[in-house]
Amino acid sequence: MSEDKSTEETIENIKDAVEDAVDTAQEAIEDAVDAVEDAVDAAKPPLMQLREEKPLVFYGAIAAVVGLGLFMLSGDGGSATQHTQSQSAISLDKSYILKAPNSVGESSLKILKVPGSMASFDNSEDVICNAPVGTSVIARGFQDAFGKKQLFVQVEIPAEVADCRAGVKGWTLKGNLK
Repeated sequence: MSEDKSTEETIENIKDAVEDAVDTAQEAIEDAVDAVEDAVDAAKPPLMQLREEKPLVFYGAIAAVVGLGLFMLSGDGGSATQHTQSQSAISLDKSYILKAPNSVGESSLKILKVPGSMASFDNSEDVICNAPVGTSVIARGFQDAFGKKQLFVQVEIPAEVADCRAGVKGWTLKGNLK
């Protein structure tokens, strides 16, 4: 009987040890889960945290940005309108210099066979030549387009420059002349 008692005690000790090990493992797992959750919360971008913590502020800021964007888009385009109105008048048979107002550094302008054809910029057959900025030209005619008077100017290049022959005629935007 003493053998049975000692076996029972051993079994009881083993059970206690296993329960202690299980409890320790559960605590370690819970600590690891808490650490992972904290790390995920800390890794959230500030905007996501703001959305979760203060949704009214978050969505109010979005509405303000959208409203400001719509306000800017719905403006009357005053600066663009003033720019085209303040541009000096182009006279026929007068000399001008080619400029590229929307470019930086040295560039060239495509002199086109047909005024206003956007496909011409992708189709080399519609381009007469590429004139560098600063090329002297003579205004020979005008073309209205897109509801704007004299948007395109037919120009003649009096002297050979780059791949443009002397006397070649083609079209460019009025804004490309100064």
